[in-house]
Amino acid sequence: MSIIDYYLVRHAPVAGAREHLYKSGNEPANLSDAVSLDWLADQLPDHAQWFSSPLQRTRQTADALRERKPGSAELTSSPQLTEQDFGDWYGLDFDHLWPKIKRLPPHNWSLLAAHSLPPGGEAFTDVCERASHFMKDQTGSGSSTPRVIITHAGVIRAILGYCLGLSPDLALNFALDTLSLTHLQYSPKDFHGGHWRLVRLNHTGAV
Repeated sequence: MSIIDYYLVRHAPVAGAREHLYKSGNEPANLSDAVSLDWLADQLPDHAQWFSSPLQRTRQTADALRERKPGSAELTSSPQLTEQDFGDWYGLDFDHLWPKIKRLPPHNWSLLAAHSLPPGGEAFTDVCERASHFMKDQTGSGSSTPRVIITHAGVIRAILGYCLGLSPDLALNFALDTLSLTHLQYSPKDFHGGHWRLVRLNHTGAV
């Protein structure tokens, strides 16, 4: 099997996300940034397997990119690529959220540490488990076709942690912008250096 390319794309922005957690776990994407979508589509391979989470912001982003790449394969939805579930905290602004998290273990670069569990939701470690199963399924499939994966910041961090052998708390350190591209390569050979190489991280078309 030859080297396999994995193109990880974070979905387009969600309105209001700077002021509070998303109103729900399944908010729509804002696809008004045609320049970034055009740039991103140009970075992706013409022939690839396409995957997204079931959430509408990733599916809408994937559809917008596939429209720019005629002849793209059908989109496969995988629940393993779903973003972390913040449960009862959806819709809270940060002033109301802070009293709920201030006594939890702090993290320098993330709202929550990896094992912190929102009520009614899941911890980042749960996302890591799902994402690792998805990647193991892909590398074990026998196909060398490039993969395009439209998903969420948390899932991309979890995939990076799995591929690069990082703890979940270290994986949370990666900054990932909306409509950004992260590119990984997989080699099946058991040589020094491991199976994975990070080619690009959080690459955007912004000038």
